[in-house]
Amino acid sequence: MPEFILRDMTPSGLTNYVVRQLETFFPDGRTQPAEQLRSHVETALERTRLCFSGIEKRKFRDGESVMFNYLHPDHYAMFLYLLANTVSRRDRANPLAFRLFYLNKVLHGLDAYHDAELPEVFQFMHPVGTILGHAKYGNYFCVYQGCSVGSDEEGVFPEIGEHVVLYAGASVIGRSKIGNNVVVSAGAMVLNRNIPDRKIVLGIAPLKLCDNTRHVMDRRFR
Repeated sequence: MPEFILRDMTPSGLTNYVVRQLETFFPDGRTQPAEQLRSHVETALERTRLCFSGIEKRKFRDGESVMFNYLHPDHYAMFLYLLANTVSRRDRANPLAFRLFYLNKVLHGLDAYHDAELPEVFQFMHPVGTILGHAKYGNYFCVYQGCSVGSDEEGVFPEIGEHVVLYAGASVIGRSKIGNNVVVSAGAMVLNRNIPDRKIVLGIAPLKLCDNTRHVMDRRFR
């Protein structure tokens, strides 16, 4: 496993940094002290290491090492989701989980709810305006800005396979099943529709499907 670098920060410093942000944006005197947050941060950092280790793009690397830069907004949005989800997994009723979700929304315009279960390896690409609901997400999920993954009127959420990319403005809604190695192109909408493996989805209705020969992925993000 490559070395994991937390750039220009320590785990303790990161914990204090998150606490100060919570106090700044939610100045109601109810922010938990750093001591109560520290174990959550440690677990979230380990999950961040595992996630980033599966991504080979340069912005997640420092030479041969895996790098987390808390001042890179995509990195930090991913970490805050993992931190909120870590708290939620331990105690869904803990108000800290919602506050961390809300902090992510304030800072990045990202609505990824704390108990939505993203896979071990996922990637946010400047995800401003993206909403990620309680779908079933396969590993190596990548999402860009302005995307929506949500339920139909009956509360049914999609199932998304492995190595799926949602480009800017794409939506996957309702009783949809997305296969593996699928690209949902910019502005496309999949509504109550099954998409086979290795396809590129174009348009809204009627959808156009093309064979995905260029974007077929292996076990890692490239």
